[in-house]
Amino acid sequence: MTVIDRFASFYQTLAVADIAQLTKIYADDITLIDPVGTHHGLGQLTAYFKNLLVNAKHCEFAIHHIAAHELQPLVQHQSYTVTWTMSFATPRLNGGETIHVDGITLLKVRDDAIFFHQDYYDLGQMVYEQVPILKFIINKIKAGMRA
Repeated sequence: MTVIDRFASFYQTLAVADIAQLTKIYADDITLIDPVGTHHGLGQLTAYFKNLLVNAKHCEFAIHHIAAHELQPLVQHQSYTVTWTMSFATPRLNGGETIHVDGITLLKVRDDAIFFHQDYYDLGQMVYEQVPILKFIINKIKAGMRA
């Protein structure tokens, strides 16, 4: 099983109990960047995941496509783009109902470990639009921009 296979398997049903699997996917010097922030090293990444998942009722990723990039001959790593839909629920957002967020991930791999992971997704869709007063304000702003 390649690191990309382990990555896809891990994210399909993400749970706090699986956090130990991070060491089988990510390099010690991992850098993960997402709309929430930047996390350096396996220790920071592990703490970040534990914090995110502590109140989650569930969190799954439907992986739609994984594309390997063709890189220049001197590049010493592999690079991939992953498209996905995350489905998660937490009592803190949307009344505990499931939220679906589409995203794209850029991965860089060397020595069968991911050393760079950058997520692109709409944080507003994931968080801000799930808080009633913020949702109202965001919808007003969007309506004004469309007019």
